[in-house]
Amino acid sequence: MARKNVGLFWVIAILVGLGFSVMGCATTEQLKAVDDKVTAAGAKADKALSEAQAAKSQATAAATQADAAAQKAAAAQAKAEAAAGSAERSARAADDAAKKCEAIFMKKMKK
Repeated sequence: MARKNVGLFWVIAILVGLGFSVMGCATTEQLKAVDDKVTAAGAKADKALSEAQAAKSQATAAATQADAAAQKAAAAQAKAEAAAGSAERSARAADDAAKKCEAIFMKKMKK
């Protein structure tokens, strides 16, 4: 009788094991769905990476343009300061010349 119970136990254990193994296996459709999801996620990641690289290159180009514009502005400021200094010197020279002319005029008027 004990031998019958042991045999029955093994039959039941094998049937339960087969049931779990059949339930635990994924179907081809399920595997394909998971593969499609992984492929889609990979494509999204690749697209995001390429967009990030494009944005980085645009930012680098904009930074380069900004640096060039800043250098041009600094050069323009230096030229403007030089021109202002030159204009100030010219104004002083003109004022001095006007004073000399006035002095000469006044001298001639006195005679």
